[in-house]
Amino acid sequence: MYRQREIWWANLNSTQGAETRKKRPCVILQADRVNKNSHTVIVAPLLPHHRTWPFAVNLTPSQENGLDKERHINLKQLRVVDVSRIDRRQGVLEARYLRDIHDCLAIVFGR
Repeated sequence: MYRQREIWWANLNSTQGAETRKKRPCVILQADRVNKNSHTVIVAPLLPHHRTWPFAVNLTPSQENGLDKERHINLKQLRVVDVSRIDRRQGVLEARYLRDIHDCLAIVFGR
């Protein structure tokens, strides 16, 4: 079972237009009780570099999250993916990022 805040590599191909593509680390955003009985998960891709966008949360590598470099969560590129697209676990996103994620989602959804 996948758990909320875990970072997994996911194959985001095939895509169209400006959608995030390739195999990328993604953070699981879907709640654990939904993950338990689901064949799909809601993820957000982690992209290289820090950004100042209002829908991005900047991440710093740590032993817990297992990231190899500075990245950002692009919360404008949420995806629902089948679990068959999920490959390997990278780490766990620290709880300290949750408030920023919620704030960015409020911007994305106009709250």
